Amino acid sequence: MRFAAIDFETASGAAASACSLGMAIVEAGEIVDRREWLIRPPSLRFSPINIQVHGITPERVAAEPEFDALWPQVERMIGGHTLVAHNAAFDMGVLRATWAHYNLEAERTPFLCSVALARRCWPQMRGHSLGVLAQEFGIVFQHHNALEDADTAARIVLQAAEEYSAETLDELLTRTELRLGEVSPGGYKSCRRIPRRPKPPKITYVPAPL
Repeated sequence: MRFAAIDFETASGAAASACSLGMAIVEAGEIVDRREWLIRPPSLRFSPINIQVHGITPERVAAEPEFDALWPQVERMIGGHTLVAHNAAFDMGVLRATWAHYNLEAERTPFLCSVALARRCWPQMRGHSLGVLAQEFGIVFQHHNALEDADTAARIVLQAAEEYSAETLDELLTRTELRLGEVSPGGYKSCRRIPRRPKPPKITYVPAPL
């Protein structure tokens, strides 16, 4: 089981306004590396609502590098791993918009949405937000801290792998009937359930008249 769980926090409602990125690397079913970056967004216009959510202010990131300067080390840390994010449509949207803003080159990258995975694994739960899942599994974390959220998303995927006796991400996907999404500077495909093939119609044999 190997993947890179990520989480972005943004300065505003603009997708290309990342102000923090957290990443947790999983190898052989264990979290082996964790890293957090503060990021100066293209504009220092922060929404008060966003500040209230994550606590990051313009003053905190004013002297930090922008994403284009950080991307080489972020890309090295991803290192060909499949990405994981909770509510991945948001995080992949931020990544794609930021690539586009800085005209960065990036390979098409597969990703798994841990919300979609949780819905398949535990449909009976009262919800599938990061907070609800963490509470269910006894994970203590600081919500809306990018590193803590990435780490928690990683632990949720590992919990699912344990319950489904999956040693690889491919095995977990097969057993939960999910397919990976894909993100690139020029495109996006969502992570979703594999549609079941309809059963062929039952044919009743009618003997030909004699």
